[in-house]
Amino acid sequence: MYSEGSGHEGWSKFIDQLLALIAFFAFPAFQYILLRHRSKNEGEINLWYLPAYGFRLVIRNLPKKHTLSEIKYRVISRRIVPALANASVATFVDSTLQEKENFFLFPGTDQVLLCFRVEGSSKEELTLTITDKLGHGQEKIPLRDFDKIICDYTATLNNLFNFNVRLAKRGEILSSTLSRLCEEVRADNSEASFEIDRVRNAN
Repeated sequence: MYSEGSGHEGWSKFIDQLLALIAFFAFPAFQYILLRHRSKNEGEINLWYLPAYGFRLVIRNLPKKHTLSEIKYRVISRRIVPALANASVATFVDSTLQEKENFFLFPGTDQVLLCFRVEGSSKEELTLTITDKLGHGQEKIPLRDFDKIICDYTATLNNLFNFNVRLAKRGEILSSTLSRLCEEVRADNSEASFEIDRVRNAN
């Protein structure tokens, strides 16, 4: 025989099961959303100056606690050709400086993207000298030949919950900024970090 109490009990049990089901799926979804938000501050692109070696453009992971994997990066120089009377848009002329892959970047280490020095006796003669990690020169490019350095990279941010998040970032340094930094390090030849002109999240 149907009683009012048993009907109320059935609804209560159904609601409890529904809430448990929602919580079961909501928790990982919340964790993933939180990780996506936090990932904007992970894998930052930084510029460092080491007097013994020169400048290093890096993916910063030295003070972090997460591991990055499947790292792919490319560094280019870009010259911007302005719009002309017979060409209504600007044209980008890009040259690849570095393009590599790495399996892992563990906490406590930085991924070096580009090593270089800025050299020259006068502002008009400054060159970007690409180097290895120990500062040995490999290639020279006059600063007047390009407008900016662009670094693109993608990587997977690994975490304890196994909700891996894909990072995709672009860093930009203007040639005018490199000229200014050259003067700064000449005046104070000590280890320092510098902000780059722009960092964009591509995802």
